[in-house]
Amino acid sequence: MPNLKMTLLENSISFFLESVSKAIQAESDEDKWKFAILLLVQAIETSLKERLRRTNEIFVYSNIDKPRHTVDLGLAIERLEKISKVNLKQPDVKCIKTASELRNQIVHFEFDLSIDQIKSNFVSLVGFYTSFCRDHLESDIVSQLPPKLHSELLNLDSYIEELEKRASERMTAEDIPDDEIWECPGCKKDTFVVYDGIDTCYLCGHSEPVVECEQCQALEFEEDLEQVDFGNMKGWENYKSLCKDCFYKLENENPYEEYY
Repeated sequence: MPNLKMTLLENSISFFLESVSKAIQAESDEDKWKFAILLLVQAIETSLKERLRRTNEIFVYSNIDKPRHTVDLGLAIERLEKISKVNLKQPDVKCIKTASELRNQIVHFEFDLSIDQIKSNFVSLVGFYTSFCRDHLESDIVSQLPPKLHSELLNLDSYIEELEKRASERMTAEDIPDDEIWECPGCKKDTFVVYDGIDTCYLCGHSEPVVECEQCQALEFEEDLEQVDFGNMKGWENYKSLCKDCFYKLENENPYEEYY
C-alpha cells in the first residue's frame, strides 16, 4: 500500500486550499468557519516551519538537542527573526499572534466571534500567508487556487472592503477624531470608536469597555489594564488599575511614591 508523502510546503498549500474551500462552504453553513480558520492557521504554521527548515532542518524542532516536537508559532517567529534573519514587519508578527489566539479559542475555549469578525480575520490571515509564501518561499500560492475558489475568495475580500468603506463613511459622517479610532480586538481593523464612550467597532460591532488608567488617565481596554495591590501597613487591599506604560514603570523604575 503506497504511503502519502508530502513536503512541508506541499502540506502547507494543501491546508490552505482546504481552508479556502471550507470558507466558501461557510457562506451557507457558518459552522464551517471554525474549520476554515483552523486549517488556515495550520497552513501558516507549516509555512513558517518550512522557512526554518531552509535555514537548517534542526531549527524546526523546539528542542534541538531532543528533536521530537516541532516549534509553535511563537518560537517560530523568534527563530525566523534571530536565526533565519527573516525581517517580519510588525503587522505580520501581529497577524501570526492573531492566528495563534484564534486557534487557542477554537480548540481550548469557547469560540465566540461574530461572522464579520471571523471573515475579517480570515481575509487578513490569507493576505499574510500568500505574501509570506511569495516573499520567503518563492511560491505563488494564489495561482494554485482553482479558478472557482479564487473567484469566491475575492468575493470575501470585497465583502470586508465594503464593510471597511461603510465604517469609514460612518466615522466621517459622525466627525470621529482620528485619535479616537483604535484597532478593534475582534476584527483587527482600525474601526473601533472610543469617542464619547461609544466603545464599539463600526465594522464588526464588537463592544468592549474602555477605561482610564488610575495613574496617568490614559484610555485603555479594560481587560488590558494591570490590577496592582498597593495595600498598606495594616494589610488592607488597595487595588489600582494601571495601563501598560505605568505598570512597566512600576516594575522597572520602582517609583512607588508616585502611585500613592
